[in-house]
Amino acid sequence: MSSFTLSAVFAAQPPKSLPSLPVVVQVAAMSLNCMFGAALARSRNIPIFGTILAGVLVGLGGGMVRDVLLGLEPAAIAEWYILPFGLLLAIVGGFGYNVMGKFGAAFLLLNGLVLGTLVTIGAQKALSYETPWISAMFLGVVTASFGGLLADNMTGHTATIAKQAHWVGSALAVGAIVFVLVSHVVPFPIAVVLGGGLTAFLRFTSQYRDWPSPSWPGEARATSKS
Repeated sequence: MSSFTLSAVFAAQPPKSLPSLPVVVQVAAMSLNCMFGAALARSRNIPIFGTILAGVLVGLGGGMVRDVLLGLEPAAIAEWYILPFGLLLAIVGGFGYNVMGKFGAAFLLLNGLVLGTLVTIGAQKALSYETPWISAMFLGVVTASFGGLLADNMTGHTATIAKQAHWVGSALAVGAIVFVLVSHVVPFPIAVVLGGGLTAFLRFTSQYRDWPSPSWPGEARATSKS
């Protein structure tokens, strides 16, 4: 009888020694995304507990799913400091969503930068565990978006990345693809700026200039009439 167990088969391999963003930057990105998630939930008239839970899901859910898919204990659970900061910023987002609305352009740009940072964090962690390039791109998108998908479902809304709206999922995908491809030929900081910056640019510009999400040929006109 084989001595291998199912858990051993799926256990993550030790990570390669690759550069990564400082821990403070990673925690800040996740926590700020908790703030944006809670503010969005508050705008949908979700009660206090639901608002905070939605915020935490938006900020931390994607990274937790990524870690599970990599065979790891989720960092948000393993590290004591991630969840408290996420909760704190979710509360801030719940209380401050009206203020955020008054500075819409600034917070939209910040949201784009946060999403771009999360894409690079997720893709880089996947690369450090020697996943294929396409898998690293996928996990970069998952890190930045899956928590929002869960929160949208919890609050009874269509997932933002699936709606005919401004570029969200498309911006994340483009940023993840660019980051993974260029990270093999340029220094890590430049790859972060290119991949994360492109995500932020597309996220901000698409909403500022009212660009719709890319649609299948012949479907854009039908969507606009519905």
